[in-house]
Amino acid sequence: MSSLKSSRTSSENIKFAAITAMFAALITVTTAYIKIPAPLGYAHAGDSMIYLAASVLPGPLGFAAAAIGGGLADLLAGYPQWAFPTAIIKALNVLPFFILRLALKNSPKLEKIISLPNLLMLIPTTIVTIGGYFVANTLLYDSAAAIAEILPNLVQAGVGAGLFVILGTSLDAVHFKSRILSKRKEKRHET
Repeated sequence: MSSLKSSRTSSENIKFAAITAMFAALITVTTAYIKIPAPLGYAHAGDSMIYLAASVLPGPLGFAAAAIGGGLADLLAGYPQWAFPTAIIKALNVLPFFILRLALKNSPKLEKIISLPNLLMLIPTTIVTIGGYFVANTLLYDSAAAIAEILPNLVQAGVGAGLFVILGTSLDAVHFKSRILSKRKEKRHET
């Protein structure tokens, strides 16, 4: 019986490692290569993938996908000086969703990606983005550069939030989250 449990745990770990890698890749590609015209230049689609990962993956895996995806995107896009600050900021973008999950553990309110609690987490994650890049800009350049980037970072967070709602609604229609977490729920009911 214990070998059956360990193989189930092992296959679940492999499944979540693969899903985490998929989200890291999606974050990388959508950040580095998918540009969306915005009033102040362009925004990228990567933040929407971070919000999806934060809504679907268990906390530590969401942190990893966001950090790896964001950091790699800056390296691939030709901004190596931003890779480390971005990795930290993008991992911190997951924190509000992680705290929410801890507070509402096993709540039916989190069964879907697009739920009122997850939508409310877009506010603190936007504050993390703006505050994080303000600090990073100040350290890398100066306070004038940091101030100049507040509005573009707000636009970026807004574009990410809008895409998150559209994509999350579509994924909820096909029960994406419940399919990914189905083994995890079965395991909880067995123990």
